[in-house]
Amino acid sequence: MCRRMERIMQDLVSPNQATFIKGRSIAEHSLLAYEMVRGFSRPGGEKACVKLDLRKAYDIVNQDFLCHLMSVMGFADHWVALIKECITSPTFSVLIQGIPYGYFQSNRGLRQGDPLSPYLFTLVMEYFTCLMDLTVHRGRLVPLFRRMVPSVTHLIYADDLLVFIQPTTMGLQTLAGIMEDLKSFSGLQLNRDKSRVYFGSRCSQKEERADVLGIARSDLPVRYLGVPLTVNYARDQDCQGLVEYVQRRVEGWQAAGLSFGRCIELIRSVISAVAHFCLQSILLPVATIRRVERICADFLWRGVCMRSRGSSSAVLGRREVWGSGRYWRSVRPLRSSCPGDSLAGGLSGRTGCTADT
Repeated sequence: MCRRMERIMQDLVSPNQATFIKGRSIAEHSLLAYEMVRGFSRPGGEKACVKLDLRKAYDIVNQDFLCHLMSVMGFADHWVALIKECITSPTFSVLIQGIPYGYFQSNRGLRQGDPLSPYLFTLVMEYFTCLMDLTVHRGRLVPLFRRMVPSVTHLIYADDLLVFIQPTTMGLQTLAGIMEDLKSFSGLQLNRDKSRVYFGSRCSQKEERADVLGIARSDLPVRYLGVPLTVNYARDQDCQGLVEYVQRRVEGWQAAGLSFGRCIELIRSVISAVAHFCLQSILLPVATIRRVERICADFLWRGVCMRSRGSSSAVLGRREVWGSGRYWRSVRPLRSSCPGDSLAGGLSGRTGCTADT
């Protein structure tokens, strides 16, 4: 069933979603979000970015709504019945003082870990896209426009939603109504404590407009899919989250008592991969790269992994240690080329948000 769903998801789900869709890239989404936010300090009218967080998204999906939605999308009745049997037949028990008691069936939610759940949740989120497209078509929501960037009203990655609109009173009220409709039909609820709205520099009465949505206002930059979204080029302080992430990972590795070779492999496969992902969307500051390099060097030579003799700079500079294009030392030459290459790859794709530009 999962393989069959995978083959048709690309045709059913709009380009605004990149989750669990073959041929779509999370890097393209983060790059597009970064380019949209970069225009917030430029002329061209008022702009707003709304980051919406859903509360316990998988656990509160309305199962009857999901089955009805699949029927509307054109799934055969037999297939819908099979899906309904898969999501309603499991039973659960409750541990009381370590002892399981009773078995009961659930009337809502999708099971975490079920290979079908990601595809089904993606279909549920497609309802939000339908509501957004309908209101834009009726003129109640006005999307943002940027040169060389496709018109995008929203981006969805799993339960992370990013909405780009002109913050008129009618537009904000319409967005609030969309979230209420989403809650009424699908069961998905907005987590107002974690949701934020970000206004451009040319917006006035920001607090009053945020009250229309019922969520708090905040200032840029904001992290989306691990990438800081800023109105200008990213600064070192904007990338503090990346440095803190690397520091946390390294601290966990230090307690494991790993060999020198395993430490090298972890730096190559984890730290370098994270840095390369960020470079696909933004231009990392040189200062940030140097800070991460310093953490990696300290991890190798001052922690529990100190096994060899010689200076750290000598080993870090060896081609056989860092490789060509796979280790942290090779990230610096890619610093200026990755964002452009990622954009070119997105524009040449067939299934992403930028496929038709």
